[in-house]
Amino acid sequence: MKNIISIFIACIIITLVGCSGDSNGHEGEAKTPSGSSIQKGRDYQEVINDFKGKGFENIKTEKLEDLITGWLTKDGEVESVSVDGDKDYSPDVWYSNDVEVVITYHTFSEEEKSDTEPANENSSETDAQSTNDTSAESAQEILTVENNEDFAAVLAVKNEADQIIDEFAKKYAGRTIEFDGYIANMMQHGNYKTRYNILILAGDYGETTFSGPNFQFEDVNIVSDLNLIGSNIPDTIGMGQNLHITAVVEEYNENSGLFLLEPVSTEIR
Repeated sequence: MKNIISIFIACIIITLVGCSGDSNGHEGEAKTPSGSSIQKGRDYQEVINDFKGKGFENIKTEKLEDLITGWLTKDGEVESVSVDGDKDYSPDVWYSNDVEVVITYHTFSEEEKSDTEPANENSSETDAQSTNDTSAESAQEILTVENNEDFAAVLAVKNEADQIIDEFAKKYAGRTIEFDGYIANMMQHGNYKTRYNILILAGDYGETTFSGPNFQFEDVNIVSDLNLIGSNIPDTIGMGQNLHITAVVEEYNENSGLFLLEPVSTEIR
């Protein structure tokens, strides 16, 4: 049995070495993240991070100053995203990395912002508070265990089918999360030789206790989809590799017990 496992692991490593050639022909290109319909309603800064993570270099934003106090639409909420002029672009499509990406989002007009600000004789104090509030909002854009109690609770659950996992996935669908984890298992996706389903668990490889969901990167290529970053990128990765993961919440599948994520960036630890 041990010999069979050793041969299986060796085959994966050999295949991963070969998959590095999958990036050939895509030099100077970038691949779209989630489709335009998925991006709508997300925070525009998160969408910018997604496209930057995929390698796009010419990213522009356009404001729709149409918000009125009391509307359900949030300040900074994306209305549309176009890639090379196409607002109905599809995910996982290669473009030249310098094509224009335009992210259009809702915000308040300067007049509306002025009307909603409370009067305060000490304007410098008000400005300082506004700056602090803006900084706090920016810190919340990527969810971590430090800034989001819901995410901390999800990573602490002992039952991978706990109801709070499904609740978190629905509440934060489309949001970006960041955490330390490791590759618990990986296998080829269907009949593809260079695409994989990768099981990710929170924490460090070799720990004797486990908590959190069964995260999965589904149908990904090691080179073009995981977006490996950092100063210590190995030639291959496999089971047991510790990672620092930034990814977008997709959905939780109650039947399979898998919490699907879309990788934004993956750093070797």
